[in-house]
Amino acid sequence: MKLNYVTLSKPETESFYVSRRTEAYKGDNWHYHDEFEILLSIKGGGVMIVGDKITNYNAGELMLLGSGLPHLFKNTGIDADEDEVDFIVVKFSSEFLNQPLFDTPEFSRIKNFIKKSNRGLVFSKQFSNEIKPFFTDLTECKGADRMILLFKILNKLSKENELNNIASKNYSSLNFKEEDRLQNVIDYISENYFKDISLQDLSDLSYMTTNSFCRFFKNKTGKTAFEFIREYRINKACQMLMNGRKSISQICYETGFSSFSSFNRVFKQLKKVSAKEYKKKYFDLKQSFELV
Repeated sequence: MKLNYVTLSKPETESFYVSRRTEAYKGDNWHYHDEFEILLSIKGGGVMIVGDKITNYNAGELMLLGSGLPHLFKNTGIDADEDEVDFIVVKFSSEFLNQPLFDTPEFSRIKNFIKKSNRGLVFSKQFSNEIKPFFTDLTECKGADRMILLFKILNKLSKENELNNIASKNYSSLNFKEEDRLQNVIDYISENYFKDISLQDLSDLSYMTTNSFCRFFKNKTGKTAFEFIREYRINKACQMLMNGRKSISQICYETGFSSFSSFNRVFKQLKKVSAKEYKKKYFDLKQSFELV
């Protein structure tokens, strides 16, 4: 897949774009655009590539992506049930920040904060949950109310301290050949995570020797290919556990693990609880909300 430049299509009567979507995005659209983008994943998760970072994301993630930052978000919904996907996207032009309003002292902090998103920013789950009602209201507002609410959201984002960059500090420019390789690897893993995936498979896919591929992947993700695949499978297992339709043993083999003991060991290592405890905690929490 090639990295594409895309343009934003929105009504001329609107200053920025906002949309709430409930269809799973099986994206192969590795792209960049001039607009800043805010993405809030309410339900569902998947895999994302942002700059030089390739990793999993889950429900409750809130991210701000800078102008021109290459990215791709690919949903891997719970058992591929598209109704389990719910996310909100907000896009506003880089020209938006050139309005005289942002040159006033009161708005300078917001302007400076947004400019720090060139490597992408991810916020804490707690903050994401607190600000979620503002985003849901934004999808329903019209006219001046819509613009005022966006300013409120940007103001709240600029005051938050618990956030991290997504792309590495060394990320500075596009390497189209490497971006294509990332796209191919992410597609292959997301489509074949339930099968045996060998290092040779990934190396051949990337047209690299196994040693070169290992260095390339570790440099891009901070993890080995097998560490990444293992985390991908466990995150997929968590989605299936929350769905509650299958037994833990079924989920174990359907996410690519060859033994139940291996699945339990890796699950507890990554999630700090067993799969059984994880499932119980989720349904206890879900029941407590239903009783409120």
